[in-house]
Amino acid sequence: MHEHKYLLFKNIPNKKFVTFAAKYLTVNKMNIDKNTVATLVYSIHLNDAYGKLIEDAQKEPKELVFGFDKMISGFEDKLMGMNSGDDFSFNLRPDESFGDFREDMLVSVPKTAFMVNGKLRDDLMVVGNGISMMDNNGRPMKGIVKEILDESIKMDFNHPLAGESLFVVGKVLNIREITAEDLEPESGCGCGSGDGGCSTEKEHAHDDGGCGCGSGCGC
Repeated sequence: MHEHKYLLFKNIPNKKFVTFAAKYLTVNKMNIDKNTVATLVYSIHLNDAYGKLIEDAQKEPKELVFGFDKMISGFEDKLMGMNSGDDFSFNLRPDESFGDFREDMLVSVPKTAFMVNGKLRDDLMVVGNGISMMDNNGRPMKGIVKEILDESIKMDFNHPLAGESLFVVGKVLNIREITAEDLEPESGCGCGSGDGGCSTEKEHAHDDGGCGCGSGCGC
């Protein structure tokens, strides 16, 4: 195999050959690290390989940017150092993904917060409904209506996957260096499901539930 490769390049001037060979070897040795973009296929399940399917990107490869807090920390850490062609499977504890379930994220919101143009939005106050709101610092938060009380609404602002363990399986298809375009905000959604995906804890804990990983809306 090596003899055939040598014969293929033997007529190239030495200096050009060395330059070409160095580039060829560098590309093939590139692994996932900060400032790289990896193309992956993967799926995410609850608990283990037989658990509920949370996100399926096995047929639609996703490009993920590494080193810029664009996905949950455990997902990124487990993939660091992998090469093109590597298969992977790993478990993520709650503290490596979307955190533990927090009682302090169960909040009673006054019904006056649901007033729009002087009218109470009864259509929003439905148990199980997801509502995008703003916290005191102006950050978007998504909460689920849990209970309707006389003067307030009990809402859960935990991530839907808070307290859950995840199982991830997939393959690295390609790795390349990051470009300026990769860091530009996306208007659409990235890899990830509305129920979770692999995007960052901060993004998904407060997004509108429509996108996922690598998504800046989003694993």
